[in-house]
Amino acid sequence: MIPFKNVIFDFNGTLFWDTPFHNQAWDRFLQNHQIQLTDSEKNRKIHGKNNQDILRGLFHTELTDWEMQPMIAEKESIYQQICLENGMDLAPGAAGFLDFLLAQNIAMAIATASEKVNIDFYNQHLNLATWFTERQIVYNDGSFRGKPHPDIFLRALQRIGGKPEETAVFEDSLSGIQAAGNAGLEKIIIVNSYQQDYGDVPYDQITHFDQVDRRLFL
Repeated sequence: MIPFKNVIFDFNGTLFWDTPFHNQAWDRFLQNHQIQLTDSEKNRKIHGKNNQDILRGLFHTELTDWEMQPMIAEKESIYQQICLENGMDLAPGAAGFLDFLLAQNIAMAIATASEKVNIDFYNQHLNLATWFTERQIVYNDGSFRGKPHPDIFLRALQRIGGKPEETAVFEDSLSGIQAAGNAGLEKIIIVNSYQQDYGDVPYDQITHFDQVDRRLFL
């Protein structure tokens, strides 16, 4: 077993199991804008994607950044309120696993479709600075394509000086899994936070970070 020197985490649905919170926020947003989607349409159009790609898909038009900003602010305000109402904790076993990786001097990064407004919110309520510097958190700043394009993982690799073959990725969305594969990252571990069906995707799955084989990093 070859030990991995680096780890990249998706965040939403992976380190922070907030998928129901995002779903509720999008439901309220869609209701506000009189848009109806089935559950399968929500999974296809929303899960794992950044706000800009989601809004363009919802409104079927090439919205400008200026047009999207108030809609993004509306959705994220709803989302943050829901998070606070329900309480905020990292995923089961995540804090202990991050402590372990830090003790082993494993280089870590977060690669998330979230925007700066939510990164600041997470830092405030989940103490991400315990494990990650500002540079180690790659978020949607509008300068690269969203998942399933590989851009965000390539940037995370650059930030930590990692090679694809030496890096493990934790993801929960199909678009994120595709993005990691497109970036040449072969060791992908699916965090199945909400009992989803991943079909024939050929990767190990966990439902708790205590299930991760620590020998992968020793």
